Amino acid sequence: MRASPSQHPAAVQPTLLVFTLGASSERLSRRLLPGRLGDIETAFHRSCLDAALAAGRAAGCRLVVATPADVELPADVEHLAQRGRCFGSRFRHAVAEAEATSDGPLLVVGTDTPDLSAAHLREALDRLRAAPSRVVVGPSPDGGFYLLGAAAPLTGRLDGVRWRWRGTLRSLQGALAHHGLATSELEPLRDLDRPRDLAQWLARRSDQPRFQHSRFGTESPRPAAWIAALRRALAALTRPPAPLVLGRARASVPTVRRGRAPPR
Repeated sequence: MRASPSQHPAAVQPTLLVFTLGASSERLSRRLLPGRLGDIETAFHRSCLDAALAAGRAAGCRLVVATPADVELPADVEHLAQRGRCFGSRFRHAVAEAEATSDGPLLVVGTDTPDLSAAHLREALDRLRAAPSRVVVGPSPDGGFYLLGAAAPLTGRLDGVRWRWRGTLRSLQGALAHHGLATSELEPLRDLDRPRDLAQWLARRSDQPRFQHSRFGTESPRPAAWIAALRRALAALTRPPAPLVLGRARASVPTVRRGRAPPR
C-alpha cells in the first residue's frame, strides 16, 4: 500500500500510469487521419506512447501502462489490464490497482497530448511535494484534463465524475472538493481528439527539433521525422489531382478556310 508522504522519503518513487487503448484501438477510436493512412496513424499513436514513457523515465517514475488488451511494452514497464464496461469504470480500476502497488505519488496521463513532456511531470511532482494534500490537474481547452496527480489515494474519490464530455474537469474538481481535496492546475495543453486538432497542432510546430519541452522534442525519439511525415501525408490528400489530358492539343483560335471570312 502507499506510504504517507512523510515516511521514508528517500525510498519513495513516483508512479506514472499511462491510460490508453493501445495504438491500433486509439486509431479506431479517434480517426485523426483518413482510413488509407491507417498505418501511419497507428505508428503515430505508438510513438506517442513511447514518448510518454520516455518522459516518465526522465522524471524518475516507475512506469505502468493500462490497456484493455495485452500490448508489447519495454522490459521496464508494467502492464495493467483495464477492467470495466465504461471509461469511468476502467479508469477508476486502473488508478486503484496502480495505487495498491505504489509507495509514492501517482501521475495519470493519456497518449493524446503530444506537448506533454518530462518538464510537466516534474512540475506536477514538485507541487505534490510542496502540498501533498492537493491534487494536481493538467487542464485541456476542451474541458477535459491531460494529467491527474495525487500524493494521497484517489480510490473512492472519483465516483460521480462525468467522463468524456466538455465539463469533465469541472466534474472532477467537484468530486474532489466533495472529499475536501483542492486542485492545483498546470498549464493547459491541447489534446488530439479530432482531425482538425491534429492539423492545428502540426500548424503550430516546426519541422526542426528546437522545442525541448515537447513530447516530440529532445526527450523523445525521432522528433522531426513524425511531424514531417504527417504533414506530407495530409498534404498528399489535399493536393489537387493533375488534369487528365485526352487526345492531341487543339488550337484555341478556329482555323479559317481560304477565301472565306472568319465567323462572327
